Amino acid sequence: MTRMFSLDGRVAMVTGASRGLGRAMALALAGCGAHVVVNGRNAEGIAATHAAILAAGGAATAMAFDTTDIAAADAAVERIEAELGHLDILVNNAGYGNGRSGSETTNEEWDEIINVDLNACFRLARKASVGMIRRGWGRIINISSVNAHIAREANASYCAAKAGLEGMTRALAVEWGPKGVTVNAIAPGYMMTPDNMATALRVDPVQRERFAQRTALGRWGQGDELDGAVVYLAGNASAYCTGHVLVVDGGMTVKI
Repeated sequence: MTRMFSLDGRVAMVTGASRGLGRAMALALAGCGAHVVVNGRNAEGIAATHAAILAAGGAATAMAFDTTDIAAADAAVERIEAELGHLDILVNNAGYGNGRSGSETTNEEWDEIINVDLNACFRLARKASVGMIRRGWGRIINISSVNAHIAREANASYCAAKAGLEGMTRALAVEWGPKGVTVNAIAPGYMMTPDNMATALRVDPVQRERFAQRTALGRWGQGDELDGAVVYLAGNASAYCTGHVLVVDGGMTVKI
């Protein structure tokens, strides 16, 4: 049974892996045997993730680039194909919100979030799919959010981008499924990781408790609680799963 979740011989790239959920998922994939290409804009952060993978006995390569830089992203995929031989798994994790309401956000701020959270994911998926389709095997995993399904105040651009990301996931799954490439998404709920403790929702005890009580489990998610989902979608265990959004939110979206 454990062989079903083995990623031995696979090469994965995780964007936004310098900290938080990206770092945790990179470590999880490496722990199951994948050679993980650790991406982020923060060279120091990806060096730390890279070192953590090596310290745990895994294999990794660090590649610092901004996913919205089209030339740099294309070059990174080409480098992986040339140096490591193949890119089998892409985890589109890099993304963020700006906390601006729909009324106050500028055109530039709107475009920035859509570009990072949606456009860059499409372009990387399109580039990565070339080799995957040629080899007849690939896994693309887009990290969405419960905010693709439910909204909170001051989050319009992020909600729109993540909803678009899930639509894109379904469309690419239909297009690339016959060619051996699955495309799925994970929609996390509100997660507590060491590097995001300083954000307003987590610092304010009233807000923190409000969001905890919105879940069926009565708590925030922990930083490593996407690990099982990403490993499942990255390997053979999910061979007949595509176009799916796996919601990992402690029951937030099912609780009235």
